[in-house]
Amino acid sequence: MRTLTRTLIAAPVAMVMVALAATSATAQLSEPPAPITSYAGDPGRLGDPASWRTPEFNRDVGLVSIGAEYAYAAGYAGAGMSVGVVDSGVFAGHVREHGSLATNYAVGDRYFSVPAQGGDTGLTPGFYDPAYNDTHGTHVTGTIGASRDGVGETTPAGPEANMHGVAFNSDVYTGNTHKTDGVFYGLLPADATEAQTPDNAYIQNVYRAVNTAATTDGKPIRLITSSWGSAPPTENYNTYDAPPGGPATFGLNTAWRHWSLPDGLVDANGKTVRWMNGAIEVARTGTIIQFTAGNAGAINPTPRGAAPYFLPDLEGRWYTTSGINPNIGRTFNADGSVLVPGQQEFNQCGVAKWSCVTAPSRLINSTTVQLVDGVPQPRYQAFSGTSMAGPHSAAALALIMQRIPYLTNEQALYTMFTTGRQNNTISDATGVAVPNPTRGQIVQVPDRRNGWGTVSLREAFRGPGQLLGPFNVDTKGFSDVWSNDISDVAIQSRRLEDEAEDAAWEATKAAKGWTNGLPPGASDVDKSDFAIGTRREQAREARVYVGSLSKKGAGTLFLTGNDSWQGRSTVRGGKLSVVGSHASAIDVAGGTLGGSGTVIGGIDVARGVLQPGLTAKEAARITDVPVTPGNVLTTGGDVRIARAGRLAVTVRDDSDYTSVAAAGDLVLAGELDIDVQGSLTRGTVLTLMKGRSVSGTLHKLPERRVVNAGGYLFRVSYRNNSVTLTVIGAVPPGR
Repeated sequence: MRTLTRTLIAAPVAMVMVALAATSATAQLSEPPAPITSYAGDPGRLGDPASWRTPEFNRDVGLVSIGAEYAYAAGYAGAGMSVGVVDSGVFAGHVREHGSLATNYAVGDRYFSVPAQGGDTGLTPGFYDPAYNDTHGTHVTGTIGASRDGVGETTPAGPEANMHGVAFNSDVYTGNTHKTDGVFYGLLPADATEAQTPDNAYIQNVYRAVNTAATTDGKPIRLITSSWGSAPPTENYNTYDAPPGGPATFGLNTAWRHWSLPDGLVDANGKTVRWMNGAIEVARTGTIIQFTAGNAGAINPTPRGAAPYFLPDLEGRWYTTSGINPNIGRTFNADGSVLVPGQQEFNQCGVAKWSCVTAPSRLINSTTVQLVDGVPQPRYQAFSGTSMAGPHSAAALALIMQRIPYLTNEQALYTMFTTGRQNNTISDATGVAVPNPTRGQIVQVPDRRNGWGTVSLREAFRGPGQLLGPFNVDTKGFSDVWSNDISDVAIQSRRLEDEAEDAAWEATKAAKGWTNGLPPGASDVDKSDFAIGTRREQAREARVYVGSLSKKGAGTLFLTGNDSWQGRSTVRGGKLSVVGSHASAIDVAGGTLGGSGTVIGGIDVARGVLQPGLTAKEAARITDVPVTPGNVLTTGGDVRIARAGRLAVTVRDDSDYTSVAAAGDLVLAGELDIDVQGSLTRGTVLTLMKGRSVSGTLHKLPERRVVNAGGYLFRVSYRNNSVTLTVIGAVPPGR
């Protein structure tokens, strides 16, 4: 466990907080977030995204492109989130930008140094040192978490230079590469200088140190973002393999072979350690790793960005970020929010499209450091490149993790993926950029130019946009709303891609004599290609090509959209409330199924409760889409309530009660719970369930059995394909 370097100076001030209100711009958790802290007089208000678009907000042109104002209007700015960074140091002199309202921005109490050592490099703090660092790391970390303080640092440019980061209440933990952004991260050219040569063993340890850093709240760092380093001139990623007649070192696959050597073997650089293995090790602990795609304009990202293609077990733990130019193709809605985020630039997503997003990368203003007479001074400056895109996406992911705290790291990442907005262009069949006919819409299937499109906090805060296979969620006592129309279109499309890839792989194995494994004396190139192909084959065989939902844990999950995933849904704990339309069948294996929407598939209550209806109190929790209380849960299939299941209904008066309407058959064996909350009239018939037919009876309730519940006597009937209760009258006193 690494220790943190920080110095705090107490500065008592009045706290200015934004309290969560019922009119927030997204659905409320049962436990609201900590209040956003900002400066006195901040016009930002909950429920009002436009109020957050101050000059300070607008000085990072990327914030509006990712819908950051919707996060703030919902009450989220990163409080309690710790973002890890590995880069060329962060200048500690940006005390206001690194500070908090708790210390009146007089102390950089949110930015922490994570020291590391290893290889030929001694103990190195995460803070900037002009002896071996440049301003790059300071710029990257400013985009992540620079304070929304209203003033900024005192610089020659004055307050007009001030900006704030995406997650301006978050904590930032920085490890230092002990180099500048000009260090090479691949096959070194023969004339590489010491400054361009990374200390591989040391950088491995930097990733390990950040991953295990002791945070102020004791919670683990869930993601680490990296934008450092330059592609060496020896490498080019416009082709997969070395191009015919071109340099033998070109090609993404060629470059990957450098990283595929296990530590201990000597690589083409004469090294026995590869720094990226440290990052891979960290990703396999479950921490999300983000690497930027690179700036050469190639059709593929760098090998480090494309790692999940070559190592499919990294999917869901590793992603890359390409850039968008907000100055080209960006359009807005009438309310000032972004519609089309911009146009993709720099390296494309290429083979890594399933693990790639885009984010703002053009003329991004952020914190920098400048040497004035040899003394580092805080400054602001605009830079361009995917190095600017990466921190936008990483900080957005931190906000998604804060907004939906019960999601796993992988589920939060997939929520970011499946809610991205489509950019201005896509590639035609030859790879040339052409206008995107569905620009501005939510991405359905990632493409090779844009991947999952531009991160959209507005959509991500409404829950997943798709299920990319089984989605087993534990709500951990939180109650929440997913209001997107959730599908599984992408994973179904991936099945077709995988089938084509599988056919090509079988043809390759046959052509090269690999059907029964590699022959003796295979070349190193063949060994690498066979290993890549085998890993991808194993990933295809393990992949599930339909989305499904399993809900466990206390708390209610409300589904308000038109959900169309094909796999079954299962309630294992807490409550699942269908308020919109739900295409698949639902199994109740514990917990409760409720709601006033439509389950197009059937409902099978093996163990647990079927409790139709949406109460007024529940409806009030749903603030991002219009809903009204309702009594009837409708299904297009059969309803089965097994002996260990039960039907629970609420009766408020003669005409206000909950029920189930089924187009299919009713198969009954479970218990009946009746909650009577009002006065009833003798002779009133309450239809609790209606279907195509009824078989069986509720437990110990045969035809015409009299039930005593809530101070009334009811007679049970199963005639006319319905389950009814007829009010006999009030229970006589003393009975």
